[in-house]
Amino acid sequence: MVGERILVVEDEGISAIEIQESLESLGYHVPAIAKSGNEAIQEAFAIKPDLVLMDITLQGDMDGIDAATIIKSFMDIPLIYLTALDDNETFQRMMDTRATAYLIKPIDEAELRNNIELALKNYELTKKELEEEKKAGLKDVHIFMRSALPELVSKMPIPERSVFLSRFMRLFEQNMKPLFINYARDHSQTPYDELDDPEKMKIYLSWISQLYENLGFRVQTRSRANRGAMTVKKCSWSPNKPQDIFLCLICQGIMKLTYSWTKLPGNVEEEPTTGILQSVCKFDYNMDS
Repeated sequence: MVGERILVVEDEGISAIEIQESLESLGYHVPAIAKSGNEAIQEAFAIKPDLVLMDITLQGDMDGIDAATIIKSFMDIPLIYLTALDDNETFQRMMDTRATAYLIKPIDEAELRNNIELALKNYELTKKELEEEKKAGLKDVHIFMRSALPELVSKMPIPERSVFLSRFMRLFEQNMKPLFINYARDHSQTPYDELDDPEKMKIYLSWISQLYENLGFRVQTRSRANRGAMTVKKCSWSPNKPQDIFLCLICQGIMKLTYSWTKLPGNVEEEPTTGILQSVCKFDYNMDS
């Protein structure tokens, strides 16, 4: 694993240069060297490194452990301490910041290389495991919505349905909105809030169509200028025609709720035939309305 960006936090100029040269000889990129805790925090937010090498003794009132605590509270990245200290109190403070490892100065290049490789590898494996857990949890949601939800709704007394719909939409937002936010962040090089409305629409249509396809629906989307549309050609809940209009209300509720997350103007408009014994449903997203 080479090419990763490593932030070096070291207040001794000669030591910092030696560490930088060692890292670059190993194929890593060192975009910045910080000398103080405040500088380390600023650089971490600016360059978003893949790993931080943090000296504990720094210039100023903030030591490396204090700076690491702030960085780790905002950024999930591996961190390795560099220290000339070896006492229990310091060790406990380092452990509290969930550091990956710590190296005692003077730093041996082979030890530095091995610890960095191990830290980056373990981080990637942990990240992959978390992603798999998320996918597994999302799969459970899909299974519930695809199979259990229609069965549950069909047997639910009418007076209880409005309460169920309200609770369902609240839980849906709680669980699905973070996924949309992550999707929007991961599918654009520009921060989502800085995108123009047509680009936001494209990201939303891509996400909502993917969600419905994972539920077993067959959908088609299109967008142009200030309008977007999604056509549901096959409903996995009622393949031929809606057997229970309440399922259509849930679907329409999902469309309106998720569109509100986009921060786009306008609203969702259902075609007049939507939900009226039709096997094809169409939703229009009009940013001018």
